[in-house]
Amino acid sequence: MRFKKFAAVFLTAALTLSLGACQDKKKEGDTETTTATTTDSNLATEDATESTAAEAKSDVEQLHDGDEVVNLDFEDGDVDSFCEYMNGGKFKLSNEENQLVASIESCGGLDYANQAFWDGFKLVEGTVYTYSFDISSDITRKVEYRLQINSGDYHAYCSEKIDVGPEVLHFSTDFTMTEDSDPAPRIVFNMGKMEDMAEDPGPHKVYIDNIKLVVKDASNSIEMQGLPEYSRVNINQIGYKPEDEKIVFIKDQHNKVVYDVYNIDKDEVVMSGEAGDAHFDSETGDFVRQGDFSELETEGRYKIVAHIGDEKAESYEFKISNDIYNDVYKDLIKMLYKQRCGIKTDPNITGEKLSHDVCHDKVAKVYAEEEALDVSGGWHDAGDYGRYVVPGAKTVQDLLLSYELFGIDDDDMGIPESNNNIPDILDEAKYELDWMLKMQDKRTGGVYHKVTCAVFPETVIPEEETDDLIISPISAAATGDFAAVMAKASVIYKDYDPDFSAKAKEAAILAWKYLETTGDTKGFLNPSDIVTGEYKDAVTQDEIFFAAVELYIAGYDEIGLKIKDYYNFQVKNGLGWADIGTYAMYDLVRSDVSGLDDLKEELKQSMVKRANDLKERSNSDAYYNALQTDYPWGSNMVVACNGILYYMVYDLTDKSEYKELAKRQMDYLLGANNLGYCFVTGYGTLSPKHPHHRPSQVAKKAVSGMLVGGPDSGLEDSYAKAVLFGQPAAMCYADNEQTYSTNEVAIYWNSSFILLMSAFR
Repeated sequence: MRFKKFAAVFLTAALTLSLGACQDKKKEGDTETTTATTTDSNLATEDATESTAAEAKSDVEQLHDGDEVVNLDFEDGDVDSFCEYMNGGKFKLSNEENQLVASIESCGGLDYANQAFWDGFKLVEGTVYTYSFDISSDITRKVEYRLQINSGDYHAYCSEKIDVGPEVLHFSTDFTMTEDSDPAPRIVFNMGKMEDMAEDPGPHKVYIDNIKLVVKDASNSIEMQGLPEYSRVNINQIGYKPEDEKIVFIKDQHNKVVYDVYNIDKDEVVMSGEAGDAHFDSETGDFVRQGDFSELETEGRYKIVAHIGDEKAESYEFKISNDIYNDVYKDLIKMLYKQRCGIKTDPNITGEKLSHDVCHDKVAKVYAEEEALDVSGGWHDAGDYGRYVVPGAKTVQDLLLSYELFGIDDDDMGIPESNNNIPDILDEAKYELDWMLKMQDKRTGGVYHKVTCAVFPETVIPEEETDDLIISPISAAATGDFAAVMAKASVIYKDYDPDFSAKAKEAAILAWKYLETTGDTKGFLNPSDIVTGEYKDAVTQDEIFFAAVELYIAGYDEIGLKIKDYYNFQVKNGLGWADIGTYAMYDLVRSDVSGLDDLKEELKQSMVKRANDLKERSNSDAYYNALQTDYPWGSNMVVACNGILYYMVYDLTDKSEYKELAKRQMDYLLGANNLGYCFVTGYGTLSPKHPHHRPSQVAKKAVSGMLVGGPDSGLEDSYAKAVLFGQPAAMCYADNEQTYSTNEVAIYWNSSFILLMSAFR
């Protein structure tokens, strides 16, 4: 879905990287379009939905000739707003005599090996600009200036490699913005190795000052539009089982609101109701009413038409069916197959444009050592191609619990291993477990934290990332998580693959002995010359407790009652990759290990207290979301994990209120939210079409079955800052490839939703 004259036009792809980015890998909380109000009660066609899906608010002021869009003179001595990006080069930015100075140590091997960049302005379609700056250098060399898109192929709207030397050059050029308006472009100066450099020129400085971007002619400017008007009537767009509780959410403050449930197939109203009182939702800034249509149990296709004063507003289409979740559930799992590394994926499974060839199959070098290892396999973690043990272990745990708790034993989900008499969910988990075994140092038992290149890749398909692979050092977090899921796997795979079961248990014990003998509890930090995701975690006691619990359940009796020694105040409730303690708590409480009744009761009460705290917040929210005004990076994962916790507590207490809240988290993710988005790509009427996911970006088509990160009130990328500033917390989302903090995907976000949906499938 694309709206040419729309500044928040949720354009194309954000990249965590390439030609520069100031950011860490994903974060998490507690643990990159919409439909217009209509007066027509007939269901809109697909084309009509596309064209009316984002009625934009015209809230961005028009440009005028002479407007200064950028004026940077560094007179205040500050250069912090400029960022440094290095890809093989080395330099540092500073302020000397009120000018920006790049002190270059080496030029590397690429023209962008040293890059200074700045965000925080807009380029408007149809506008003529004058771009100018002063520049000089200790040596004669070329420097490339660029005004560029901040994603995708990082192409330039305006660029040139210019000759600079000791004499100050006042450079000025006029250009017309001929492409769609861009609310978050980037000013770039590339100072790496240029094509005319026979060798690295060695240390030198480049001086930049008086950077200006001025509107020369705004007569043909196309007024930038603000954010869209979102749907006023929202439901779970996938639909409901006949017996499900069914709630419609209607935005309105002043009017009495009645609504009709319309059967699309029969072309008739089958039920009517009156929405409840308006509830002010601080997370969204809207007043929201609820209507209950749970008594409708007849299978079919429906929409809801709300009568709001003299207006009508429609929901998206939804279905009622006993097997309503089957397709989306399978696709959530198949997303993991599509993320497989080291193999050629099957285009019959992924789609022709989205399959990839063998990738990342070269041996990888252990950081700061001469040793090289085969660590091929596993899943690409997210929108990039790194492979990380910590989030991988969380993903595996979710899959194993889905099988163990809910009997997910389908052997026909459409992956290559289907119909092999092993549940597909276990086949998929084993693909990652086999890779994790390669990440263990067999001498010490410690587990390497990750394998990536030194920097994030550009927007390329997996086999085109060909930089050297680097295995980052061992970490306590990776080793603890590894020991836990290997121990759990040894139990679950015992009847399906006894040899693998034994191998997994042996590896888990070896990892545990590493933790015991070294006493290592330190979190992981990237080496200075690696900029890929850290997944840093300063507190690792929860990972160690997780390992102890799963090993004891798996029959490693040497831990025995000492398991109590590994539980302390630092083992927090959590189902994310950082705070992971709830997995250990839940598995121990429901286990049959003896001699730990007091600890089990303490853990159960801790989980109940956490669920009650969340329940209180959920019940005060219009959409039953516990996040209130703090939506972290990956908020959709937190919503899913809250749902998992509610269900776990329902399982331990048999109180149905927790199960109902768990289901409402699933409804939220599938469209029953203030934005009206079904946050799973390829499903529902309105779903993300431009995720921050390199294969999708290259194919210009979103891989289906991916849960995107969702609203991030921290505004943690330049696109989000430009487009979402001032929005209420729950509204800080954009379907755009540039906004990696709201629209990236990740294996452990998908697995969280897989586990939650397993409870209701």
